[in-house]
Amino acid sequence: MDFNFVRAIFGQRLFQAAATGVLLVASGVPAVAQAEDVEVVEEIIVTALKRETNLLETPLAISAMSGEMLEQTGADGLEEFLQFAPGTSIERSNQGSQVIYIRGLASSFGNSPIGMYIDEVPFTALTVTWTPDVRAWDLERVEVLRGPQGTLYGASSLGGTIRILTKDPVYNEFQAKAEATYSDTNGSDSTALKGAVNIPIIEDKLALRIAATTEEMGGYLTLVNGFTGAREDDFNDYDVDTARIKLKGALGERAEFTLAYWMTDSLVNTGSLADDNLVTNTLLNATDENDLKSDLYSAEFNFDFDGFSLTSSTSWFDIENNVSFVDFNGGFSDTSVEIFNQELRLTSSGDGNLFWTLGGIYTENETFIDFFFDLPGFFVNTSTQDNDSESWAIYGEGTYSLNEHWDLTLGLRYYDDEITRNDTQFSVPTPEIKTDFDDVSPRFNLAWKPNPDTLLFVTASKGFRSGLTQPSIAIGAAAFAGLTIPEGIDSEDAINYEIGGKFKLANGSVTLDLVAYTIRWEDLQSQIFINPVVFSFLNAGDATGTGLEFAATWAPNENLLFNLSGNINETEYDDTLTDAFGRVIFEDGNQVQLIPEHTITASVDYTFSLGGNWMGSARASVEHVDERVTTDDSLTQISGDDNTRVNLRIGAENDSFGVYLFAENLTDDDNRISPAGTALANSGGYGSRYRPRTIGITLRYDY
Repeated sequence: MDFNFVRAIFGQRLFQAAATGVLLVASGVPAVAQAEDVEVVEEIIVTALKRETNLLETPLAISAMSGEMLEQTGADGLEEFLQFAPGTSIERSNQGSQVIYIRGLASSFGNSPIGMYIDEVPFTALTVTWTPDVRAWDLERVEVLRGPQGTLYGASSLGGTIRILTKDPVYNEFQAKAEATYSDTNGSDSTALKGAVNIPIIEDKLALRIAATTEEMGGYLTLVNGFTGAREDDFNDYDVDTARIKLKGALGERAEFTLAYWMTDSLVNTGSLADDNLVTNTLLNATDENDLKSDLYSAEFNFDFDGFSLTSSTSWFDIENNVSFVDFNGGFSDTSVEIFNQELRLTSSGDGNLFWTLGGIYTENETFIDFFFDLPGFFVNTSTQDNDSESWAIYGEGTYSLNEHWDLTLGLRYYDDEITRNDTQFSVPTPEIKTDFDDVSPRFNLAWKPNPDTLLFVTASKGFRSGLTQPSIAIGAAAFAGLTIPEGIDSEDAINYEIGGKFKLANGSVTLDLVAYTIRWEDLQSQIFINPVVFSFLNAGDATGTGLEFAATWAPNENLLFNLSGNINETEYDDTLTDAFGRVIFEDGNQVQLIPEHTITASVDYTFSLGGNWMGSARASVEHVDERVTTDDSLTQISGDDNTRVNLRIGAENDSFGVYLFAENLTDDDNRISPAGTALANSGGYGSRYRPRTIGITLRYDY
C-alpha cells in the first residue's frame, strides 16, 4: 500500500484550511483571552496505544469520556454517550439494535465495520452487524478511536474502534452505589434500577466487583395490523437487564489476573419506523417479539518483567437472538453467535526512546441462523445458514522518540481468515462454500510537540473488513436467472490520511482538537437484488470521504464547563452500480447512504453551592444531525430530515445522595432520522424516529 505523503491529497482545500488553522494556533495566536484565575480542564488517561498516555498527548484522532462524566450526563446506553464523539453517528432501527458510523463508514449487513472492545475482549460477530447493548453504568471510561485502526485492532476496525472499559475491583476499599429512575414518555412509564458494589476479600490480593441494571422502557408507537386493522398502543416497549461480575487478584508482586462475566438480556417488540403521528404497521414492523441474550466470559492475565509486560486475554461470547413475526403463521428467525478469542501481547515498559507492542490473536467465530416463514397459499420456507470462521493475526507497532519534540510510529498487521458456509433451503442441504481472505494493514504516524501545550501529527493508516460468503439461495436464484455470481466477495479496505492538532490554551482552561482527513473506501460490500425477493452480495466499487472533526472545551472557572464538538463529512460514491434489472442503486457523485454531511453537539455544565455540603448542578445539551439519504426501491435517493434534540438536567447532591430532574428531547423533535427504503413506506412518510419528549427523575446513593 502506497503511503506517499507528497501525493496531491494534502493539497486539497480542506487540508490546506485545516493545516493553516493548526499552524496559527501552534504559533501562539490566542483563541481566548489569557487569565490568571482559570480552571484547568480535567486530563484523561487513555490506553488506546496499549499503554497509558494522556488524552491530549496521544497523537490519534480519539475521544474519551470517564465513567463519572457519563453518569453525570444521565446517559443510559450506547447511543447516548457516543454522540459526544465528533464524526460518530448512530442509525437506530430498533430498540437495542443500532448501526454505528464513524467518519461515514458503516454497513447494515455483513461483519461490523466498526471495532468494538469490552475491556480487552474484541467483539466481531460473523455476518451480523450487532453491537452489544452496553449500558453507561459503572464504567471506567469510553474511548472512541476515529478512523481506520487495522494495525492494533484488526478486522472490523474499518471506520474506527470503540473501547468500553469497565471498572476494575479495588483491593482495599468497600464501595457501593445505587440509582433509581422514573420517566414518562407521552403517558408511557419507564423505570430503571442500577447498582454496583466493590468487595475487598483479601487485603492487597483479591477483590470482587458486581454491577447490575434492570430497565423497563415504555413504548411510544401505535401498531396497526396490516391484515386485520387491529391497533396496539405503545407496542415498542423495551426491557433490558445486564449484570457484570469481575474478580481481580494478585499473583505475587508482578502478576495479576482478572476474571469476568458479563450478561445482557433484552426483550423488545422491534422497530422504530413510523409516520408523523407515530403510527406504524405490521408490513414495516413485522416482528412480534425480539429476545436477545448474550453471555461473555473472559480471563485476563498480566505479567510484569524487566523492560516489558505480557498480557494474555481469553474470552468466549455466546449470543442468542430469537425473533418471532406477526403475520407469518408462527414465523421466526433464531440466530446464535459463538466467538472464541485468544490474544497474547508484549508491551515495552520503562523510560527509553522506544515504545513497542507485539501481539497475536486467534479467533473462532460461528453464526447459525434458522428461518421459518409460512405464507398460506404461497409457500412454507424452512432454511438455515451456518457460517464458520477461523482467523488469526500477528501485529506490531513501535514508537521512536527522535528527540524531545518528534515521535515516529510505524505499525503493521497481517490477518488471515478462512470461512466455511453450509446452508439448507427448504430443508435440503446446499453445496459447501469455502473462502479465504488475508490482509496487510500498515500505519504511519509522525508527531511533533513544539511546546508542552501543542501536539501536531500526520497519520496514514489502513482498516479492513473481512470478505463474505454468498448465500446459497442467491447462487441458486442467479443460476435460475442465467447469471453467474461469485461464491464470496472480497474484503473492504479503507485507506486514511489525516492531519491533526491538539492544543491547550488560556493557561489550560481551553482545549482544542482538530483533525482533517480523507479516506479512500475500496471494494464496498453491497447488496443487489437478483429477483424481487432474493439479494446477493458484491463489491460495488469505491467511495471517497473527506472531512473535518473538531472538539473544544472551555472551563472559565471551577463551576462552569463548555463543550463543543462536530464533524463535516462529504463521502461520495466513485462508481455507478446497477442491479440485475438495470436499475441504479448507487450513483457516482451521490453522498453515501445514511451518512449525514454534518453533526454538531454542544453542552454547558454549571455547578453551584446550595449550602452545607450540598452542591447544585445544571446541564443543557443540544445535538444536531443533518439529513440522511437512502435509496427508494433502487431507483431514487430519498432524504430524511434534520434532527435536533435538546436535553436538560438539574440536580442536587452531596457525598452520599443525589436527586436529578431531566428532560430528554425537550422540543419533541419527531423528524425522521432516516426514511424507510421502499416506495410503499415513503408514501406514508415512514422513517425511524427518536423517542419523543421524556421527563423524569433520578435518585442516587453512594456509600
